[in-house]
Amino acid sequence: MEFISIKQAMEKSTGQVNIRGWCYRVRNSNKMAFIVLRDSTDIIQCVVEKSKLSDELWNEALKTTMECSLEITGEIKKDERAPTGYEISVSSLKIIGESDTFPITKDQSPEFLLDQRHLWLRSRKMTAILKVRSAVFQAIRKFFNDKGFYEEYSPMFSPTSCEGGSTLFEVKYFDDIMYLTQSWQLYAEAMISALEKIYTISPCFRAEKSKTSRHLSEFWMAETEIAWYKLDDILKNAEDLVAFIVKYVVEHNEEELKFLGQNIEKLKKIKTPFKRITYTQALEILKKDGLNVEWGKDLRT
Repeated sequence: MEFISIKQAMEKSTGQVNIRGWCYRVRNSNKMAFIVLRDSTDIIQCVVEKSKLSDELWNEALKTTMECSLEITGEIKKDERAPTGYEISVSSLKIIGESDTFPITKDQSPEFLLDQRHLWLRSRKMTAILKVRSAVFQAIRKFFNDKGFYEEYSPMFSPTSCEGGSTLFEVKYFDDIMYLTQSWQLYAEAMISALEKIYTISPCFRAEKSKTSRHLSEFWMAETEIAWYKLDDILKNAEDLVAFIVKYVVEHNEEELKFLGQNIEKLKKIKTPFKRITYTQALEILKKDGLNVEWGKDLRT
């Protein structure tokens, strides 16, 4: 039996299909059961009618619980009333993996969702975020690779902090003390004399105890080092990168962006060159908004 994804099934739009995935939602009555199945591509409503199945298959359908895994065979057709505009009339189903009672309900606190992170990742919101994140990484790599850059990596352990670094995570490294990296800068500056144009996408660690939404102990960062570039070249490269990422993600993940509430038309308007201002002009703008920053100090978000 050949299985296809839910997205492929909807593209087929008619005829018999074999799909498999996880139960996203389920409700049943004495004569019918409605199973919303999800896989990595989408969700689809599957209708199970008692009158069309054997007692064995009907009883199998009644065992369906949220997040159990299933294989389903049936006829797909368009139905505007269904969540994604398509519906499958089930002729056969099989539970592959049973599931415990799903603990996440509609309204839960962020703390609870973090405690149930391994399950919350299955939500449509988190799935959309992960797909967009993957597309951003793909776009960064394509941008640099197409321009002849080399992707290089550095150790996660570093003997010292990077330029302008903050508090470090200290790690006992046999008889020495090392630190979790904050940046690949130390190693990159050595590599550019060999490869000239390099980039990396890697995790960074900062032991900042601040609890604001703008501080993270771990995050992923794209960094580049380029020989011979002047300031204007660096600025143009950064502008081109941002514009390329936005264009790439809009082209490949428009549905996910819409689901996440993003304004697609506004994103499509992001073009280079970006408007530039001097450091002094930035301070003047801040001063007009009541924020006095001493000339020479870093500007922080």
